[in-house]
Amino acid sequence: MTLWPTPPEPAPALDLAAITREVEAFAGRTLPPWEAGYLEYHRRRYQDTLRLLPEGGGRRLLDVGSFPGHLSALAQSRGWAVAGLNNDIEGAGQWADFLERCRRREIEILACEVEREPFPAPTASFDAVLFCELFEHLHVNPFHTLKEIFRVLRPGGLLILTTPNVRRAETLFRYIRGWGSQPPVSRTFHELFPSLLYHRHNREYTANELVYYLGRQGKDLYEFRLDHVYHSDSLDGDHELPGVLGQRPGRLELWLARRLRRLVPTTRSQLIARAWRTEAALVPWDALSSVDGVGPLEEDEQPVQGFTRRLTFPFRLTESRAAFTVPLSPGEGPTLLSLLLAHPVPDSDPAAWTRWTLDGQPAMTLELRPSPRPVRARLYVPPGVAARGQVRVAVETTTSPGRDGGRAAGLRLGGQWLLVERLETAGAVAAAVERARLERQAEDALTGSWWHPAESLYLTARPPAAVLEMGPEDETQLGPGWYHREDWGTLGAMRWTGAEAVCHVGTDGRASRLHVHAYAGEPRLGPVTGRIVAEHVAPDGTVAPARSASFRPRQGASVSPSSRSPSGGPRA
Repeated sequence: MTLWPTPPEPAPALDLAAITREVEAFAGRTLPPWEAGYLEYHRRRYQDTLRLLPEGGGRRLLDVGSFPGHLSALAQSRGWAVAGLNNDIEGAGQWADFLERCRRREIEILACEVEREPFPAPTASFDAVLFCELFEHLHVNPFHTLKEIFRVLRPGGLLILTTPNVRRAETLFRYIRGWGSQPPVSRTFHELFPSLLYHRHNREYTANELVYYLGRQGKDLYEFRLDHVYHSDSLDGDHELPGVLGQRPGRLELWLARRLRRLVPTTRSQLIARAWRTEAALVPWDALSSVDGVGPLEEDEQPVQGFTRRLTFPFRLTESRAAFTVPLSPGEGPTLLSLLLAHPVPDSDPAAWTRWTLDGQPAMTLELRPSPRPVRARLYVPPGVAARGQVRVAVETTTSPGRDGGRAAGLRLGGQWLLVERLETAGAVAAAVERARLERQAEDALTGSWWHPAESLYLTARPPAAVLEMGPEDETQLGPGWYHREDWGTLGAMRWTGAEAVCHVGTDGRASRLHVHAYAGEPRLGPVTGRIVAEHVAPDGTVAPARSASFRPRQGASVSPSSRSPSGGPRA
């Protein structure tokens, strides 16, 4: 069996006979027929999984979804101190036998509803997690499960996740023959319709979707450094193609399937992802101090169209002004502080504008449109502030972008913890910027937002250009309040704005004025007045007093107001 692509420095592979002997020794007796068949089918997958697992040397490993215990026993034979985590299963006899085997081998078994409950293990208590052949069975909230895996892993801890590849050759040939991707309907009733949803594959995934879950998602506060999603042919024996009467493949189909998997390795049957927990420190809410304007932990049980809850994470509701002090990780350089935000109100409600400050200095402005979709916001804490060992975070929320208008509002903060990551090198800053860029790209493909939920980090690492021409390449310089780009012929490219729009331009310090070309071309809007406010943001995050200028364009005409620019690069 092989992995594609070949992993760097794979562990020595166990031969199949050694795997069988180890599992039989774990059982302590002849395997029952169902388990012997399961082992015969899956032992090649065990072989490929173990190629990505180094020697344990007494370190701790958690096997999430460990029944029937085969991988737990094999990991233990590699020197890992193993604990297993399971939901209860059907079949009292099988479960009792499994628990007795684990007791003999001193493998602790923890009981947990993995999609709903916190894992019964302390934070940062494991060096590695195996999460094998369970992901496809989850049907409530896989983000919760991955978040808990992140919590119990030590910084730098290893995660190995295996799941079937929905793009496998088997699926293609099922469709060609007029069958679906689910098990053949000629199987027994209990196989097709198990009484527990966890016994069926509720969703299978592609490699790109695993990349999203482990490396690009912005829906919850966990973070992994993904090595790769490998494609394994461990379950690609000829029997894997439909093999019941009326669905048996012909010799030509078998030959074509083998050729397809050889020529296009991404059609192999199994996905095996390897990732490491990042070094970000998890700061629980009870570690914060001087908390003002933040409510207690809540769960949102309100459904959306009767299918699921609006929010799938515990939250804390803020008042219109909220503040708290966050302890920072020791070390040199700036710090990145990550929070989870949401504004799950009816679509008819106005957006929430949030203005964030760090130790009293403006840091970021975010517009949260009505949606149950959470947003991961990142606040860049400059080195001078981070050196103090703590930072005071404050947020003001209104339902209007205008600084002098709108009504006070609150927002929902992810209520379990914050993430704090010290960026000690330029490479660490660049890596954080790239993670934020990939996450924004993945999430914005669904939301269409222009603003950047890591605005302060992005601007610090990549100073913006001095000219903003409203071209498609300028979107990284846009803050909140902008809408889609339009071509207005001789007037050039335009973007409509809301009542307030924020953009970022840079300068080498010699610029003296900021020029804006504005146009009011819709008579139904009535008279339009505007004000340019230019703020200078220094590299250390300090903001100079703003300068401003008012303007009033005639209907159907343009105006080019300008404002004196504070020395340095302004934020307009």
